[in-house]
Amino acid sequence: MYVRRKINLKEVLVESWASAAIVVAWSVAAVTLHELAGLTWLVMPVLPVTLIGIAVSLYLGFKSVSAYNRWWEARTALGGLVAVSREFVAQTRGLIYNDAGPPASDILKQIYTRHLAWIYAVAHVLRRHSRLKASERTRIFRHRRVGHAASTINDDPQSYGRFLAPEEYEAARKFRSPAGYIMARQADVLRDLTSAGYLDSVRQVALMEVLARLNIYQGTCDRIKNTPFPRQIAHFGTIFTWIFVSLLPLAFLGVFEAEAKKHDFSTLVTHEYMYSLVPFTVLISWVFLMMEKVSDSTEDPFEGGVHDVPVSALCRSIEIDMKQAMGDWEDVPPPLETVDGVLY
Repeated sequence: MYVRRKINLKEVLVESWASAAIVVAWSVAAVTLHELAGLTWLVMPVLPVTLIGIAVSLYLGFKSVSAYNRWWEARTALGGLVAVSREFVAQTRGLIYNDAGPPASDILKQIYTRHLAWIYAVAHVLRRHSRLKASERTRIFRHRRVGHAASTINDDPQSYGRFLAPEEYEAARKFRSPAGYIMARQADVLRDLTSAGYLDSVRQVALMEVLARLNIYQGTCDRIKNTPFPRQIAHFGTIFTWIFVSLLPLAFLGVFEAEAKKHDFSTLVTHEYMYSLVPFTVLISWVFLMMEKVSDSTEDPFEGGVHDVPVSALCRSIEIDMKQAMGDWEDVPPPLETVDGVLY
């Protein structure tokens, strides 16, 4: 998640120079063909192009809102995992006991450690595959940074395996969803505690309801990860944008030609004046192309990109809370820091 207040202009130019260069080349070619080659039939009426621009802007607006709603749902689900994890700590500390008092600290520590394994297993499933191109430096669109610990912390299965016993880790890796196996083991532990007298049926149900809510949030994340943003919406948004960008300089030919005639410019001055449409075409085209890129970068929030939800940072937050609850103060890790203004 990009956390700086402003996006660096250099990063924007890196992402948009190729598109801008295409627009410049086409605009210059259109003017040259019209002015020097005499291809006056290239002129497009302004009204149809304007209507296309309005339609494209409405379509991109719909696409952006849909992509943002998807991103926000993902952020809400991960926020729910953090909140319910804290609730799980409070519930286990307050509900697991018998007449002799609470269980040995090792039992609670085992529960908390397995919960950390589950959290990181969820993150591993969300981040182990990505449609984005790999990059060793920060790219704000369509790239995933690799080679930095903060950005690749969940790629390795050991991110959750370090919290499990070796036999549990090997068993978890055999499952398509290791988080599902770990959650099942957690439920087995609660059942064993009930049999040992540390839980009655009411308290067991209360804790199982917490696990059920965690599973619901995990299911929400899995659904977003495994269900691509409708490709017809994304694909045609790109096509419509480029159609409008391609027609824009042709519509400007007539507008600038009429303006030149109004001022009764000479032929040479008219030729020079017509080339002034290029920067206006580039500016308007850049706005539409960046709108399309912004929505595209928001539609899949678990791909490891710059604008994703901060999966690793939220997992680290839960880890800190859990280890403090265990009293393991010496092993409490620091919160994840931003990397080039990005919180992964």
